[in-house]
Amino acid sequence: IVPDPDQPRVEFDEDGLNRLALSIRERGQLNPIRVRWSDAMEKWIIISGERRWRAAQRANLTEIECCFIEDDLTISEILEEQLIENCLREDLRPIEEAEAFASLMKLNDWTGKQVAETLRVHPSRVSRALALLKLPDEIQEQVTAGLISSRSAYEISKLDNAEAQAALAKKAVKGEFSSIQAASAVRQRHGKPT
Repeated sequence: IVPDPDQPRVEFDEDGLNRLALSIRERGQLNPIRVRWSDAMEKWIIISGERRWRAAQRANLTEIECCFIEDDLTISEILEEQLIENCLREDLRPIEEAEAFASLMKLNDWTGKQVAETLRVHPSRVSRALALLKLPDEIQEQVTAGLISSRSAYEISKLDNAEAQAALAKKAVKGEFSSIQAASAVRQRHGKPT
């Protein structure tokens, strides 16, 4: 069994994995992971449950309970399942989630609303996530690093000017204002009442 190289989640919280490993060691694996066969790799590839697989390895388990999916799945179906797993169980990092939503839209020629309906998430979650991808790379990196909250980053994305975005991002990194204050600052720059 190997992880899916195209899985939307690219970073795993070490503390979370350690807690899950301890839980698996004490109580066993509560849910099977889902895997599919890859002729190209000649291995079973994880569709969903990579965190459980990693935690089981940390718990020194030599076996893990699996649900084997033998149907041929499209790239879109695999991504949908991975997104549902990640959105409903443990949140992806904001930029990972945004990139996964964008990939699903591109693969299926969908709108954000169709992504939201398929994944059973609120449409505003999709639109706010996608707005983060319009930010300059430096600000996206700060969001990924947890220096700027996704809510503050969303407010900053409403500005058209990259310099203004950078200035507000710098304040957010320094902890000089919350997401509510960021929204107020953006409204002021647009000439609207705060």
